[in-house]
Amino acid sequence: MKELFQTIVQNFPKGLIKAILFNGGIISLSYYFIWIKYKERFKKFRIQLKERVNDKQIKREIENSLLTATVGILVSSIVLFFYSKGSTKLYINFADHPFFSVAGFFIILFVDDTWFYWTHRLLHHPKIFNLIHVEHHKSTDTNPFTTMSFHVLEPTLLSLWIFPVAFFIPTYIPILGLAQVYGLLNNIKAHLGYEFYPGWWNRTWLRYLTTSTHHNMHHSKFKGNYAVHFTIWDKLMGTEFNNYEAEFDNIKQRVQ
Repeated sequence: MKELFQTIVQNFPKGLIKAILFNGGIISLSYYFIWIKYKERFKKFRIQLKERVNDKQIKREIENSLLTATVGILVSSIVLFFYSKGSTKLYINFADHPFFSVAGFFIILFVDDTWFYWTHRLLHHPKIFNLIHVEHHKSTDTNPFTTMSFHVLEPTLLSLWIFPVAFFIPTYIPILGLAQVYGLLNNIKAHLGYEFYPGWWNRTWLRYLTTSTHHNMHHSKFKGNYAVHFTIWDKLMGTEFNNYEAEFDNIKQRVQ
């Protein structure tokens, strides 16, 4: 336990700096270019026509994001500690598990999406929502800074998917890193507030991938569209909004 604590303390400063520079940098650039610099040019891509984001919301979201980053550093430090002890299934040599080295990205996304869907639905339980998840839903009109804006307990719960992956599934470390970067970008896309995917998106197999509209509707309507990467669980469990595709099409018609 002492060694674990020392590892966390040692990793925290550099981990926080990396999170601010990398996560914060991508989020800030997304906000600057889409919400400020090219705001008028992208106006027709807005999902919610009435803009309600203000400085007070952005300030709250940044403060929450720092707490979320702290949770991420804590979780990654725990995983790295056990990896250094040889207690995980993480590996660095591609040839050790060729199948998982190739398929690992999709396995990780499926595990993450499954964990997110069911945890997210739990967080919407009436007895839990106002204790934890309400903080994220204070941002009804989402923007890139909403991406990491949570009550500190929420990222703690949502991050737990990494433990079954790290301890029970052979996981190629570079693929895990790639999946985490994709997860960040996908999460920014989900909270972007703008729909840039083409109009034909939902008429192909790509309809099983979430769009900005998919998650934005969750923020504006609160119950439904609970998944983050794929729409599969929402379709299977009947929790996808019936008018989701129609709403997506309406936004695309404004773009034409």
